[in-house]
Amino acid sequence: MQKILNFREYFLNPKGIKIVPTSNFKRATPIERLFDQSVVLHRAEKQLEKNVVAFKLQPYKYSLNKPEIKQYFTKLYGLNVDKVNTINYMGAIKRSHKGGRYREKDFKKVYLQLNEEIEPFFQKIEK
Repeated sequence: MQKILNFREYFLNPKGIKIVPTSNFKRATPIERLFDQSVVLHRAEKQLEKNVVAFKLQPYKYSLNKPEIKQYFTKLYGLNVDKVNTINYMGAIKRSHKGGRYREKDFKKVYLQLNEEIEPFFQKIEK
């Protein structure tokens, strides 16, 4: 008899990774929250250290906290993360061509300090 797979287990967590609690506070952290993140590599214009990489995440309301970010990169990508620094940015208010105003998307920038050195291609934009 075959086991019937749950949609969430099969499609949202194909590797079967479990979240390890990082604090004593009771907070429900569903597995979908860990995998429903849009993580984008951000190549900065300034020079970073040789073992630091920058990423952009969703805004602070929906994003992961520092211990969850560390778990995310160690479990999914196998990176040895030493330190996590985060900065929340609010989107700038711009003017449209019709005279109205709009706000760009908010985002969270994450700087990961790793044990090993990273290629310069992933750190800085070459002009």
